Amino acid sequence: MKWNHKIGTLTVLLALGITMAGCGASGSTAGSAAASTTSTTSSEAQKTEVQPMQGVLLSEPLPDGTYHISFESDKVWVGERKNTINDAVVYDYDRYTAPEIEALSEGDTIATHLNGTEEITALTVESVERENNYVTINGGIEEGGIDLCKEDDHYRTLTWDDFPVYYEVGVAKQLVMADDIELSDGAADFEADPVIVKGDRAVCDAMSNEEDGYGWNAGNTTVTIQNGEVTHVDRIWVP
Repeated sequence: MKWNHKIGTLTVLLALGITMAGCGASGSTAGSAAASTTSTTSSEAQKTEVQPMQGVLLSEPLPDGTYHISFESDKVWVGERKNTINDAVVYDYDRYTAPEIEALSEGDTIATHLNGTEEITALTVESVERENNYVTINGGIEEGGIDLCKEDDHYRTLTWDDFPVYYEVGVAKQLVMADDIELSDGAADFEADPVIVKGDRAVCDAMSNEEDGYGWNAGNTTVTIQNGEVTHVDRIWVP
C-alpha cells in the first residue's frame, strides 16, 4: 500500500493531541491535589488556643479588689499600730470569654490550671459537650478534662458543689486591717444568718480563735481591700 504523507502526518498529530490531552488531565489532577492540600493546611491553621482571661497578679500591697485567700489563725496578729493577717495565700480561678468557649471545637486547645495546679496546661480538645450554661471538655474533671459554667458574660471553671477550681497565685506577706473592718461569718450554718463582727480588735480576736473548727481557706474566705487595707472579710458555709 502506498504511504500517504498527509494521512500519516494527520495520524501523528492526532496521537500527539491525545498524549497532550492526557498530560493535561494529569496536570489538572495534580492541581486539585495541591488545592486539597492547601485547604487542609488552611483548616489546620484555623484551630485556636483559648487562653484564660487576665487573673490576679500578686503584688505588695494587693490592689483594691476582692480576693480568695487562706491563712492559719496564728498568723492573725495584733500590732502596735495596725492589726494584720500575715502570710496569706492568695488564690484565683480560670475564666474565659463566652464567645471563645461557645466557638470551641475538637482539635482546638484550651489553657488551664488543670486540677488547680500552679502551672498552666495547654489541653487539646478531644470532645465538647454543651448543656444549658454548662460545658464539659474531654469528659470533665472526673476524666481529666475541664468543666465550665457560664456566669454573666464569661465562663469559669467548675468542680464539685459548683465551686471554681482554685489555683495558688502566691503569698501576701502582710494584709493590713482597716480600723473599721467588718467580718461576716456564716461558716457555722448554711441556713442561719452570718455572725457580724466589727472593728479591728474584735475581728482579729474572732479570726485568731484557736477553737474555731471551720478554717480559713480559698473555698470559704474572701477579703475585700480598699486603699491598701482589708475592709471586709467574708466566710461562708461549705459542705
